[in-house]
Amino acid sequence: MALKHRCKKAPDQGAFFVLGLLLCGGLVSILAGSARAADCPADRTSERVRVVHVYDGDTVKLHDGRRLRLIGIDTPEVSRDGKVSETLAEPAKVALEELLDQHNSILLLRHGQEQRDHYGRLLAHAFLDDGSNVAVHLLERGLATTLVVPPNTWAYDCYQSREDRARTARHGLWALANYQPLESRALPLGTRGFRLVRGQVTEIRQSRHNVWLDLEGPLVIKVGRRDLVNFDPGFPENLTGRRIETRGWIRKDERGLRLNLRHPAAIRVLDRQRR
Repeated sequence: MALKHRCKKAPDQGAFFVLGLLLCGGLVSILAGSARAADCPADRTSERVRVVHVYDGDTVKLHDGRRLRLIGIDTPEVSRDGKVSETLAEPAKVALEELLDQHNSILLLRHGQEQRDHYGRLLAHAFLDDGSNVAVHLLERGLATTLVVPPNTWAYDCYQSREDRARTARHGLWALANYQPLESRALPLGTRGFRLVRGQVTEIRQSRHNVWLDLEGPLVIKVGRRDLVNFDPGFPENLTGRRIETRGWIRKDERGLRLNLRHPAAIRVLDRQRR
């Protein structure tokens, strides 16, 4: 699996120069390691496995043929089915390969409460043989974003703090235009994929199976009633008129655009509570 990497000087112009710095600087820092990667340590582990192939920054193949999807993070998609790789997908994949090469391709797994996803992949947090958390390595270099899918919520607040540091420092993905917050009222109807969106909650609507938060502009946030248990009492009524930032995958909806919300990790209030 070993992969040699050389950083070549990019032309000193525009996006190519910025991307060159991201690719070279980000991977050099991966190799250098970080003391903070020992953060978010495992409270327990379930099994020891060997990786035989890396599909992308968050999915690998194990020696027994199982596919493992890392819990708590999401990395850009590599090219498949005719689609081109998303920006920084290859650096995220290479970063994971480098980490595994340095640790004999061995991982210690902490299984999730829900152990399989709808693709049949094993779900687990992964740790290297020195105890460091793979997710933290990727998050702190801006090669991954946090992703909380209930009921697998262990360590989500720890992961979020590591992402926040990378975001503040504009590492990796957080230096890219698509990862900067967009105003909901200015969202084009053709917007798709992962986005951070800011806007005021203008209306809260109820239906039998869902709660709907309307933001300024074409975006509506869908919260399934079964997921309300993940939120504090008073949600979502306490958001009426509030300005929020939310994240997730935007898709087409009959009213315009829709973003599904399942956990409070994907939403934060930006203004103070009105009295």
